[in-house]
Amino acid sequence: MEILAVGVAVLIGALIKSITGMGLPPIVIPVLALFVGPQDAVVIVTLSTIVTNTYLMWAYRDAAREAKNLPAMLVAGTIGAPIGVYALATVDTTTVGVSLAVTVIAYILVQWRRPDLKLSPETARWAAVPVGLAGGVLQGATGLSSVVLASYIHALGVSPRAFVFTISTLFQVFALVQGVGFVAAGMYTPDTIVASIVAAVAATAVLIFGTRLAIRVPPAVFNRLVMGVLALSALKMLLDALA
Repeated sequence: MEILAVGVAVLIGALIKSITGMGLPPIVIPVLALFVGPQDAVVIVTLSTIVTNTYLMWAYRDAAREAKNLPAMLVAGTIGAPIGVYALATVDTTTVGVSLAVTVIAYILVQWRRPDLKLSPETARWAAVPVGLAGGVLQGATGLSSVVLASYIHALGVSPRAFVFTISTLFQVFALVQGVGFVAAGMYTPDTIVASIVAAVAATAVLIFGTRLAIRVPPAVFNRLVMGVLALSALKMLLDALA
């Protein structure tokens, strides 16, 4: 039953990630944590995140020219990640989590009422560095940078392929930094290494199938999936903060 539950979570998470570029950690980690604990769950899923992001960046590389303000976000996010790690021990994460979750839920409601509402090019350029910095801080403090990054990229009005390429690239940088940190801290044991490899192979197999399916997904369905993953991430952040 445990293996089945984790397998289903990996299947669903990898399938959604293959279409939207996100969704694997928010879906898999809570299920996996029930059986191996939160810390090992995050460590195990990190390898899957790195492998699947690498595949998506390659599969969607043709959309790289559409990726708006990506260099600025990458630099800002890299600076923000260590700040988030420090903030985790010094800042009231309850207030931050609740405020951020409410903001993302408000964005989802606005998009539901006004789906044609997008950021202007000037506003997008101005916001790139603050959003990248906030994404890095959130990744370091909570591991849920998608609530900020995906909201911003979605508001740019880019194509689904550009959305997936952009967010996969950002996630990849954060995941690599996270993975190096786990290795340096000695958090990979023989058991977690084996579990990481098994999860990565399974997730990649589903991803290959999912990317072929993604070309048949209409933009309206893509947008609903993105909003769904954002809502799930915001809900998890809200529950973690209140807990």
